[in-house]
Amino acid sequence: YIEIFNLLIYNDIVNSIRRLYIMSKNCAKRKPKIMNHVTFNKLFFNNDEMCRNFFLNVFHPLGLVCPKCGCVHFDLLKCRNNIYSCSKCSHQIYLFAGTIFQDNKLPLYTLLYGIFLFVTSKKGISAEELASEIGVNRKTAQLLCKKIRYLMSLDNDCFDLESKFIEVDGFFIGGKTHNGKRGLGTNQQPFLLALGTDRLNNYPNKMKVLKVTSENKSELKRLFQYIHYDKDTTVCTDGDQSYLYLKDKVHLMHGVIDYNDENHLMYWLNIQISNIKSNIDGIYHGIPKKYLNEYIQEHVWRFNHRYKGINLLFSMMRIISYSVVMTRKMLKAYYSTSSVSDGL
Repeated sequence: YIEIFNLLIYNDIVNSIRRLYIMSKNCAKRKPKIMNHVTFNKLFFNNDEMCRNFFLNVFHPLGLVCPKCGCVHFDLLKCRNNIYSCSKCSHQIYLFAGTIFQDNKLPLYTLLYGIFLFVTSKKGISAEELASEIGVNRKTAQLLCKKIRYLMSLDNDCFDLESKFIEVDGFFIGGKTHNGKRGLGTNQQPFLLALGTDRLNNYPNKMKVLKVTSENKSELKRLFQYIHYDKDTTVCTDGDQSYLYLKDKVHLMHGVIDYNDENHLMYWLNIQISNIKSNIDGIYHGIPKKYLNEYIQEHVWRFNHRYKGINLLFSMMRIISYSVVMTRKMLKAYYSTSSVSDGL
């Protein structure tokens, strides 16, 4: 009986260790807390001076400097919104000049709270929901969402993927195809996704997504321009012949994936592809094809910043500090250069 009891205890210990290993392999780390809405409102609600100082620190971190006389002393004009006047030569500087919010007409708190809601949302927030939260009409909320997504896509381009284990695969996203074909024959929009992990087939840390014309060698080379790799880097693929050009540059794990195996390679990559499609269907309920890339870049930005915690506010400050002017007309022209709109 003692031997049987010891064997049962041993089996329980082994099973517990196995469960802990599976959890460490397949489960995400606990995400740190971000600034909650109560704390945000204590800082900025009904406080235009605090909101103004926030944007002033973002757009002019070294302080205002007069471009005419070099004076650093400015007075806020009470008769005009968010305009500073040089104390020496009376030259005026608009707070949002040269930024993506240059044509802003929203109150400072409404604009800042809208940005905060959009950035800190875990999976995304629709224009209808944002409009309801900040008390504006749908078109105004939609414009704000488009601007922040544009900034997120710019921020994604500023950072490359760096990892010792990388999974790469293509996927298609869109509505029902008109030609009735699947896979490479579909007329849905193709994308390439690269996922970086700490260990082989482990929970991912960062991702990179690129809009492409098809999953071919030239597009793969374009993707790997944003990836740091060497001969010690392990790259997992699904057996597509386009990846064979990498065999002398990396450690290439190239073969057909058995998706019936619970521990198959590229498990987390397929999870992320499913999450992207689920977010578009569940939160935004389908979007035009010309806007598709910006929504996917939004998902990538959120995924890469999911462990920022309280530092997510600094990431928000970084992206809105980009000196990019993008008005409503400019955004319309920007998206008109994309592919023709196709309902998804």
